[in-house]
Amino acid sequence: MNNIFRVCKPVCNILNESKSELQRQMLLGDGFKVTKIIEGWAYGKRIADDYSGIVAEDNLSNWVEPTNRVCSLGAHIYPDPNMKAVPLAHLPYQSEITIINKNDSFFELDLGGYISQMQIELIANKENDFVKVAERYLGIPYLWGGNSQYGIDCSGLISAALRGAGLNCPGDSIEQEAELGHLIQPNVPLLRGDLIFWSGHVGLMLSESSILHANAHHMVVSFEPLKTARDRILKNGGGLITAIKRIAIGAN
Repeated sequence: MNNIFRVCKPVCNILNESKSELQRQMLLGDGFKVTKIIEGWAYGKRIADDYSGIVAEDNLSNWVEPTNRVCSLGAHIYPDPNMKAVPLAHLPYQSEITIINKNDSFFELDLGGYISQMQIELIANKENDFVKVAERYLGIPYLWGGNSQYGIDCSGLISAALRGAGLNCPGDSIEQEAELGHLIQPNVPLLRGDLIFWSGHVGLMLSESSILHANAHHMVVSFEPLKTARDRILKNGGGLITAIKRIAIGAN
């Protein structure tokens, strides 16, 4: 475990080789396997899905097993167990934390600071309906490579949804199309939770006719009729739907 580290900042950017483009992100508590460190930059892979990239070394600290996760849409970290204190930081939904002590209605974190017990849950808790997790991101601004409520993209939304349900998920839409669920034929009625793929884009069905997706057209996570999205994407050169995938309940 000597080369396994965890993210110690609310959000950690995973950059490309030139360190000029955002590829993906990690949340506080996420694991990162480091292969080398050069001039303050750590090279390696995100533990959750082996996503390779480069992160700032100061975004990482020694690995500690998480005990809880943030279950509200963000949570403040306070210097003292006092909600009137000036917050030290704000953690995104699904951040993973390690509790070392309880103080009335606040829990103390191993990284320092206190968090309200009302905003966290045990790591073992999972959401049965991953679409419900995705719906919490409705209205969140679009961000290429984003994986948090501060900004998220199409594949990031799918990753976040499945993460909340305890399901494994690749980082990008190409791998998601190849690896997630099983293929549904075009003539089969769509169900809530079905994944709709285009070349370089993915969304999930809220119902048999409406899709939820983070998209650069609206620049937010939005829902709309699938037909509207399909026609617009085709008109704008995004091509036809390439696959419809269905994830079986209880899959992992």
